[in-house]
Amino acid sequence: MMVLHSAGFFMGDKSSSRVSRLVTLPLLALLLIGFSILGFYAINHQALLELGDESRNRLTLFVSNLEGSLAKYEHLPKLISINAKLIDSLHQPDISRIEQANQFLLSVVTASAASDAYLMDKHGLTIAASNWKQPLSFVGINFNFRPYFQSAIEGHPGRYFALGTTSLQRGYYFSHPVYREQEIIGVVAVKIDLAEIEAAWADRGNHFLVTDPDGIAFLSTQPEWTYKTIRDISAERLAQILASRRYAAHKILPLHINKLTELEDDVDYVSVSDIDHSADGDYLHLSTDMHEAGWTVHLLSNTRSIRDTLILRLTLAGFAALIVLLLVSLYLVNRQRRLALQGSTLLLEKRVQLRTQELQNEVEERKKAEQTLRDTQAELIQAAKLAGLGQMSAGISHELNQPLTAIRNYSKNAQRLLERQQIAAATDNLEQISELTTLMANIINQLRGFSRKSSGERSEVSIEESVNQALGMFHREIDSNQVDIELHIEHDLCVVTDPLLINQVLVNLISNALQAMSELETRRIDISAKSTDHGIVISLSDTGPGIAENVIENIFDPFFTTKEVGLGLGLGLSISYQIMESLGGKISVTNAKSTDKTTAGARFELYLPHE
Repeated sequence: MMVLHSAGFFMGDKSSSRVSRLVTLPLLALLLIGFSILGFYAINHQALLELGDESRNRLTLFVSNLEGSLAKYEHLPKLISINAKLIDSLHQPDISRIEQANQFLLSVVTASAASDAYLMDKHGLTIAASNWKQPLSFVGINFNFRPYFQSAIEGHPGRYFALGTTSLQRGYYFSHPVYREQEIIGVVAVKIDLAEIEAAWADRGNHFLVTDPDGIAFLSTQPEWTYKTIRDISAERLAQILASRRYAAHKILPLHINKLTELEDDVDYVSVSDIDHSADGDYLHLSTDMHEAGWTVHLLSNTRSIRDTLILRLTLAGFAALIVLLLVSLYLVNRQRRLALQGSTLLLEKRVQLRTQELQNEVEERKKAEQTLRDTQAELIQAAKLAGLGQMSAGISHELNQPLTAIRNYSKNAQRLLERQQIAAATDNLEQISELTTLMANIINQLRGFSRKSSGERSEVSIEESVNQALGMFHREIDSNQVDIELHIEHDLCVVTDPLLINQVLVNLISNALQAMSELETRRIDISAKSTDHGIVISLSDTGPGIAENVIENIFDPFFTTKEVGLGLGLGLSISYQIMESLGGKISVTNAKSTDKTTAGARFELYLPHE
């Protein structure tokens, strides 16, 4: 009886273990399936967030590139609108003047890499253009219906994107009024082509889309989306768009971007469907406004890469879950034989540990690869910033070269004075260096502000101090070349103006004078300043060769220079002209004999009104 009881006990225990295994294994499988589903959504959500971060960086970089491309040409129409050839062509149009205007506009397009530049009279009729020799020339075509002309003829700079009515090519237009004696007599316009940006950013997984205020896409790395609208447009508004010929005869069709869910405040998960179904699919959608241009830039990032990553991650997770399930199954099946098979179980656990370690190593390597990708993206953004600074380097070098030379001279002098124990004189040199570094900082700030809007802050400026400060920047060059400086400045002569700007003009004129006399035996600069009933007059003359009579009327034109190649861009006097106008003053130039009547030289006069 005892034996049977014992046998029955063990039989019952085996049966109970078998039932326990039959119940536990399905339950564990269900739990694993549940965790797998939760893991799927968690991994998918995290992958979408990572793609959103990457897309923000791409969108920021694209907008910066687009804004930089536009900013390069923003001030070009204003700069060329003051050209005498253009003004004369509008005031007294004849064949000779029109020909000169055509040649000038062609030189501007060649130098700036713009698409076209053209001049319209106050009725919108094009009288001169850079493409006057081409079959599809703008000459003779009236553009008074274009908003950029209407804005400029009212006295405001114009900006507009449209298809050319002649070329049917997409372009962005900048315009500016042309003045003659405070009267608007015409409009000059510059057209640029943005197709290169569109091509450079083309990518099979990421599509950029630029829309106008009506939601019509006019620029896209997905060509099939161009001239399609992402929102409904009323029939009345659509008729107005067609009447303006902004997009020529292109039919405006819908591009459906349907929001599926909001991933983050600025990121939506959307589906895109088009009439031709060329790029239908699910995307992450981000957008940002370009307020200056009135555009909205959209980025649609394809989520196919997420699916590939998700499959890989789920494969790894499934493999790990399978190992766990296998281990538990082995544990339940072989619980009664654990002692007998302990050696085999330890070996299997060791193998599992090794495989788990391999998987952890793979995860670490993947994390390192993702970090490398983020670092590379940061370097690309920094490279784009450095490229923008490289475009500014020529102008900054032009403005800072003279202060740097002066700082070098002062530092050498300070070193010698310290060696001689002349502490007071050395301190004075160091103070001059400090002032010059402050001046350099102001020049950098002024250069940055000059490309946008001047602050307009003015103060009382001593003419004598300003002249001496400008001459001090050329102290070494004046001494080494034995240049005589003659100063005739009224005592305590002051004027309320922008000290940095008037100093910049003086530096430009002194630099030009020194270069003009570099090859001559007699080198002298005469600077005088006096007060008149209406303002302050500053005169600067040199004993150089002067300016040829046939080019003197063009001396203040942008990009015009009489220097050898590599010695100047032809911008110094043009910038000085603009500065004097902004200060309410004038600058003029003549040729005059020196006091001994043996050498001719250039004579510049600056006029600044009393406050």
